[in-house]
Amino acid sequence: MKIRVFLILVSVACFGRSFSQSKDSIKVVISHVFFCIDSVAYQNLFLHEFIAKAFANTREISSKTLTDSYTGKYLMGRQSYIEVFKHDYNKGKPELGDKFGDVGLVFRTRRPGDINKIDQKIRADKKNANFKMREYEDSGRIIPFNQNLYLSDTVLQETFRPYVEELTIEFLKLCGFEESEIKSGITEEQFREKIRGKKYDRLYDNIEKIELILTKDEFAYLEETLKYLGFTQNGYHFTNNLLEIKCSVQQNRSYKLKAIHFRLLNRTADINIEISKNLTFKASGLNASFHFNY
Repeated sequence: MKIRVFLILVSVACFGRSFSQSKDSIKVVISHVFFCIDSVAYQNLFLHEFIAKAFANTREISSKTLTDSYTGKYLMGRQSYIEVFKHDYNKGKPELGDKFGDVGLVFRTRRPGDINKIDQKIRADKKNANFKMREYEDSGRIIPFNQNLYLSDTVLQETFRPYVEELTIEFLKLCGFEESEIKSGITEEQFREKIRGKKYDRLYDNIEKIELILTKDEFAYLEETLKYLGFTQNGYHFTNNLLEIKCSVQQNRSYKLKAIHFRLLNRTADINIEISKNLTFKASGLNASFHFNY
């Protein structure tokens, strides 16, 4: 079946590291961060060889679901990825990610069915939530590949959205996995090796910290979401022992993202790349980061 683009796009959205969990625990890991930047920064993103060939598996991909079509640039790591868009003035009805400054924080469940448990907890608290199945068409067949769940906020959710996703068992079986493998947990490395036929060989391991500059309402929206995803909070700082999210609150800020920090698999020399006047990339030792200067 012609599902190559979707395999590339969501290969990093499979279940993270397998480990034992208590029967009632619901844990999530970071799947990816996506954001919309200016056209110059977008155009220059892959010009430097270190970013394009050493840091991550990089490519520009055009994708289509039953409800949307889009083109983005992808930096794929061992356990998570980055999705980058430029603002699209040509869309009659812009979606999240089409507008400059849009940001999404996407978490994924670690085992099938956990997204339903999170949904039940939200609804038990009398909160409104959007629970959507994403689908695409292949050779006349509709393939449900991904479930998305997020708290409803008709104002904020179109420009800033923290949410959780879960790939369907049907899609994972279509990719070649047995049901027993799916239930026990599939690592990103296992998925990539099956689909691409080779082991991951770049530096980017995982996202370890995200710095945000949010309005008061955006912070409250994030705070409310993360409590259902197993994060602990200390003031404007959140953690689940795998990822840190550090916030500051400013009503008149120009951009939501301040920085994204990565853990590397191997040490690198000091690198400082000015992608544009608004976006820089730094790497040193076992760490790397994007810094947004809007």
